[in-house]
Amino acid sequence: MTNQELIEREHTIAAGDNHCIFFREWLPQNDARGVVLIAHGLGEHSGRYRHVAAALAAVGFACYGIDHRGHGRSDGLRAYIPDVALAVDDLKLLCDAVNVEHPGKAVLLFGHSMGSLIGLELALRYPERLRAIALTGTAIDADTSRPAWLISLCLFAARHVPTLRLSPPTSPGVLTQDTAVLKALWTDPLVDKGMWRIGTSAALIASARRIRHSAHLLRLPLLALHGSDDHLAPASGATFLEQHVGSEDITIKIYDGLRHELVNEIGREQIIATIVDWMLDHV
Repeated sequence: MTNQELIEREHTIAAGDNHCIFFREWLPQNDARGVVLIAHGLGEHSGRYRHVAAALAAVGFACYGIDHRGHGRSDGLRAYIPDVALAVDDLKLLCDAVNVEHPGKAVLLFGHSMGSLIGLELALRYPERLRAIALTGTAIDADTSRPAWLISLCLFAARHVPTLRLSPPTSPGVLTQDTAVLKALWTDPLVDKGMWRIGTSAALIASARRIRHSAHLLRLPLLALHGSDDHLAPASGATFLEQHVGSEDITIKIYDGLRHELVNEIGREQIIATIVDWMLDHV
């Protein structure tokens, strides 16, 4: 199934704090064999995963991509998530709606970067909601790769000026080596291109620490893919999961020379095929 053949529908759902959360729905041509929730990274939106949804829908998965609050077409101050728990609650709302729409179908999750934190926290809080979880560029170790003084400064500043854009932005080149993808990213009006808000950075740090502390409680099947040249979220995050999660079904792959956005990297077809095959094995 190509992107042109993929049917995309747009929906919204009301969060408990009256935020309107936007999500996209991509359905297979026949009855769904399972459901995949897609959780994107910081500053982007669900539409950037249309090609991943197409590959999953082609083998029978119904896909639902959320725009996290403050991102894409969802409500909220741009690129601001004061507490990852809020985004987890939003994703749980979508998961509950999906269960009504597809009763009895297994729900799997694909999360990238910040979306990996949101997905892992969902899996830890509501393990009965998910069958399995696949991650790319997991950010659970991002804070440990920065100087301790910088992390302390971030957490201090977040208590006083949480919405201020203080965290230094990263060069788009850290995401992928594919220049066409970078050009599309730069011209995408739904992608936030400003400096990171200090409160969001602090929320991600707190989430990563919670996940590292509770990783041993995670029993779900887990796939974690990472690029060895990921300078945004180091590949040590994937190896941490391999060493500490409680699951007996875990697959870790580190791709030599690849950067942060594996599903947008050169050679992404093979990586997306790996995700699709793994999900087929776990549905």
